[in-house]
Amino acid sequence: MTAKDWREQVDELLGRASRMRHGETKVMALEEASRLADAHGDLDLAFEVRDELIDAATFGGFPDKALVAFAWCRAQAKKNPERFESDLLLWKQKWVVGRLDDFPHISRKQILDALDDIEQTYARVDAGKRAIHKLRYQAARDLGDEAEAQRYWDLWINAPRDHLTDCRACDLDDEIDHHIDLCEYDKAVEKARPILEGRSSCAEIPHLTYGSVLYPLLKLGRLEEARDCHLRGYPMISRNRDFLATVGEHIEFLALTDNLSRGLTLFEKHLGWALDHASWRDRFTFHMAASFLLSRLVAQGHPSVSLRLPKALPLHQPEGSYPSRELHGWVETQAQEIAARFDTRNGTDRFQKLLERTRSLDRDVYPFPINAAPK
Repeated sequence: MTAKDWREQVDELLGRASRMRHGETKVMALEEASRLADAHGDLDLAFEVRDELIDAATFGGFPDKALVAFAWCRAQAKKNPERFESDLLLWKQKWVVGRLDDFPHISRKQILDALDDIEQTYARVDAGKRAIHKLRYQAARDLGDEAEAQRYWDLWINAPRDHLTDCRACDLDDEIDHHIDLCEYDKAVEKARPILEGRSSCAEIPHLTYGSVLYPLLKLGRLEEARDCHLRGYPMISRNRDFLATVGEHIEFLALTDNLSRGLTLFEKHLGWALDHASWRDRFTFHMAASFLLSRLVAQGHPSVSLRLPKALPLHQPEGSYPSRELHGWVETQAQEIAARFDTRNGTDRFQKLLERTRSLDRDVYPFPINAAPK
């Protein structure tokens, strides 16, 4: 292959990727482009392609690939500071560090070290503290350190905005999650109002928010609004595996409102994502919701379900008939095992508490029909 041939191939891959929505196909195109650049020793092109790959993997549901691409780019920027501008990676470093606790094999110390590193990096460019306080708050919350989470929440929420601060829509969405964690459902829904009314948005908002507010709205008895959030929100996330956890929130809502057939449709469609998704935390959220859905089927006396599930599923049945109890047991076990891995890493019981919450959801069931078909 001549220099012209392989370079044209890279240009074609980049052009194709630019026209794609975020997802596996786009990530694969950029990975192939990076391999070609590596194979032909074009360091500048390899950096350019991986810079795009970080974006595609981050927003396409492949946080592990984003981490690898970022690590490569940052190493090159440190090795060749006159050739690669490290400031270009500042925003992406925030994305990557914010997802480290999704992986239970990454130790608590490694996560805290990465937070120290990004704080030092941001200080060198005279950035404010707001972005760092938010990252530390989110890490403490996810690790189950409630006192630290509250401390950094107070620091984050009062810190002034700067050029490395998340957009207002993203900040609002994360504030909503905080209030939901504290069972402050009125505050969460009120905070969501600018997003739900279309006055605040970004690349992933309101996609995430529609899923987040489903349970608060149900708890407040605002079922029509919850139904509308489901009907508007699910089509926005149904084709992007980055939203696996949000799919779980929609499944939970459908189980809570006794729309079990509709919930099974979502379970059938998205289980493949959960089987191999890099984010163990997102897998956990999906499996918890699926466990609750299947427990409702068992409780209502459905001995079996007919589903077209992925061949990668250990219980896979070619004829598509699954005993409800057996399928529920498998999904429940997945959630339990993931919870144990996280709690062992974290040294807390946060994930066990999340399991216990799901197991007590029967008390919140409120049948409410949803007639529109899922898209």
